[in-house]
Amino acid sequence: MNRHADFQGLEVGYDIPALPGMDKADIQTPFLIQHMDAQEGNITKMGAYARVHGMRHRVHGKMHKSLDVAMLQVRLGGAVGVCCQKVSKADVFARGGINEIRVSNQGRDLAKIDRQARLPKLGARTLVCVDDLSNVTDLSMAAARHGTWLDVLAEIDCGAGRC
Repeated sequence: MNRHADFQGLEVGYDIPALPGMDKADIQTPFLIQHMDAQEGNITKMGAYARVHGMRHRVHGKMHKSLDVAMLQVRLGGAVGVCCQKVSKADVFARGGINEIRVSNQGRDLAKIDRQARLPKLGARTLVCVDDLSNVTDLSMAAARHGTWLDVLAEIDCGAGRC
């Protein structure tokens, strides 16, 4: 990448965690330290592996919680979208331009279900997981209310007792 950023007007601790050259003790958390050449190489390698093996791969947003990294994984690695555990995280990725989002936790709270149903309005194909038929009704009603469409993936207990 090696591009120069303009940090004029950005406040450390609010807009960004640090400025180049800052003392390590003054960096605000949370922050992500990246070796860009290695990161880009790994993203490209993963994308090539997926293509060669005919696989679609999706970024796991919980890993880095970074829209910039996710966009890099889409652009350089051919990722088809992002997987999020929470609707609030999915919302950030959708607003940032990720166009396919899978929310892997089953939403029960009606306000969160309503928020999920609005994600397609941000341009994101939205896949949601369910493990209870009543959840399908809530999701369907919310999608109908917003004039959107949600793809539903049924989770099946394979013996681990997680759903």
